[in-house]
Amino acid sequence: MKKKARLWDSLEENKVKCHVCANECIIMPGKVGICRTRKNFDGELYTLIYGSLISKGSLDPIEKKPLYNFWPGATAYSIASIGCSFKCQNCQNWNISQANPSDNGKNGFYTLEGLENRRMSLVEMPPEELVKRVVKSGAKTLAYTYNEPLIWHEYILDTTKLLKKKDIKTILVTNGYSTPEATKELIEVGIDAANIDIKAMSDDFYKKICGVKSVQPVLDTAKRLKSNGIHVEITNLIIPDLNDSREDLSKLSNWIVENLGKNTPTHFSAYHPDFKMPSMKRTPYETLDLAYNVANETGINYIYVGNIRHEKGGNTYCPKCNHLIIGRSGYSFTKIDISDHKKCPNCDYDFSTDIIGEINKKPSHRYEFL
Repeated sequence: MKKKARLWDSLEENKVKCHVCANECIIMPGKVGICRTRKNFDGELYTLIYGSLISKGSLDPIEKKPLYNFWPGATAYSIASIGCSFKCQNCQNWNISQANPSDNGKNGFYTLEGLENRRMSLVEMPPEELVKRVVKSGAKTLAYTYNEPLIWHEYILDTTKLLKKKDIKTILVTNGYSTPEATKELIEVGIDAANIDIKAMSDDFYKKICGVKSVQPVLDTAKRLKSNGIHVEITNLIIPDLNDSREDLSKLSNWIVENLGKNTPTHFSAYHPDFKMPSMKRTPYETLDLAYNVANETGINYIYVGNIRHEKGGNTYCPKCNHLIIGRSGYSFTKIDISDHKKCPNCDYDFSTDIIGEINKKPSHRYEFL
């Protein structure tokens, strides 16, 4: 849906400057920003994807987001639109992130070579209807996910306000490329959790692989959210020969400990070639194991490994005595050993500020497209 945007300035000659993401595009009349979802109509900025969903939603395990220390075992009602503030060569969801909305937001289309004639129909979902569907589904959380949610700013603000009234927790699965103004509004509306993808610790990586200037806005967003009481987990997709050295892993792990705290859950994920394939190699087990060990040596207490089987990488251990608190195989629990008051049964360590929300000890783990 087309709707007047927030957070923009009028410039001379009917140009506008958008402040929703850190690209802060200056947009000429009749043109769109880098995300391709925000357009200048005669000197006024509009979002083209307000309430425009790729489907009516899906039900996922919250661990798929991935969030392991936030309402473990919960079902997440997942929604997505199209577009992205990045142009990652390795994008795993390029079929939606690189799609463009029509001016009325009812359809999507591609300008990618070889896909010029491909179109998609988008589902219009006003905020009130979305809330009804989430409540009816029985899900306790809603995740804005799959494409980049930060460019969906207006819709997230409006739906989060309504979801909070129904005690539905809201989650951003995001590249973190926000501005202070946009982050402030997300904090004020009450976003509950975020998984932020820190792709690398170098500006060179972000320029070459993601098509943006710097990693710094991502790091700033993570710090702002964490310091304002939002639960933050970090994901790092490890791409062979690009961000997989011990130095890369150590720099990221040290930054997390020093800026977000050693209890920040950190996920290392295996890469597989997709889209424009910046590397033809899959991430080997040995590299994921190295990442786990480097993070552990650095002092991170909650380390997880995704997209590949790892002996310890799915489990939650007690930071004090290393007792296995939650065992996982994929997204399923193999063991839960924690008291009703969230204390370690072995050493009495208190998890109340480390593991947020109730632990659903008998999750249904249903995958369902709605």
